[in-house]
Amino acid sequence: MAFREIDDELWAIIEPHLPPQKPHVGRPRTDHRTMFNGILYVLTTGCTWSDVPRQYGTKSTVHRFHLYLAEHSIYQDIFLDLLRSGYEIRKIDLTHCSTDTKDIPAKKGDRPVMMAIRK
Repeated sequence: MAFREIDDELWAIIEPHLPPQKPHVGRPRTDHRTMFNGILYVLTTGCTWSDVPRQYGTKSTVHRFHLYLAEHSIYQDIFLDLLRSGYEIRKIDLTHCSTDTKDIPAKKGDRPVMMAIRK
């Protein structure tokens, strides 16, 4: 699947939810839109964070920005706003998704939680 960067229409919905851009002091800051495209690149292609193309910023910067967005529930706010605004979800191709399974515990011999709840 080919990766496509987000367009201006989608960015207009996403940008108000992101933290304000910090002032330029010292080393130049990476643009929020560039980092967001880097996050989408990883999530779309299924590559590791160390394989983020340099054009989206360093791997640690893009990953830290992703963790910040996840910890502050910004992703949830963005998705809810997309639904409220009536954005055509067909522009986002969800046929190919990846999941990072390192945080999913796999315990030997334990019954899955869902099975325990059903019985």
